[in-house]
Amino acid sequence: MYRMRDIARKGLTPPVLLLLCLLINIWARWPILMHIDEVFTISWRVCTALVTGGISLVLSLTGLVTLISNQTTLNALHPERTSMLVTRGCFRFSRNPVYLGFIGLHIALALLLSSVIGLMITPFLILLLSILHIQVEEAGMLQLFGRQWEEYCNNTPRWFSLASLYAVIKGRAK
Repeated sequence: MYRMRDIARKGLTPPVLLLLCLLINIWARWPILMHIDEVFTISWRVCTALVTGGISLVLSLTGLVTLISNQTTLNALHPERTSMLVTRGCFRFSRNPVYLGFIGLHIALALLLSSVIGLMITPFLILLLSILHIQVEEAGMLQLFGRQWEEYCNNTPRWFSLASLYAVIKGRAK
């Protein structure tokens, strides 16, 4: 079981998973893309897609910049190369802000293209990211950081919660 997961992890890195899901979105809605002007007709769907996409892009980029500025690895295939536990910035309200941003970008494109198939495969993207990458990364973090990692997990959700965002905002107000 683990050998199969290791093989899949190498080929299906998080950016590759995102790209595959985005391509499925585009493929599922290819006929509508021939009339691109209809895709961008201003509506609640387009506005929601653009806001979701914008927030998601900022979240992913902020997470990547935070990791880079802390001189730790960006390579999901090698969690053992992590040099420090990053808990500041967007990592205060999500343990996986980059992946959360990837999922948001996928959802934004599905909304923009009115792709029901795109929305339907979202749980599979989440499941694949969780099984192939997050579980392995979190096991590596536990090995590297022990009790510090456990405390971080107890205080920070894997994906996102309004309570964690509220706690961050409330903490800033003090």
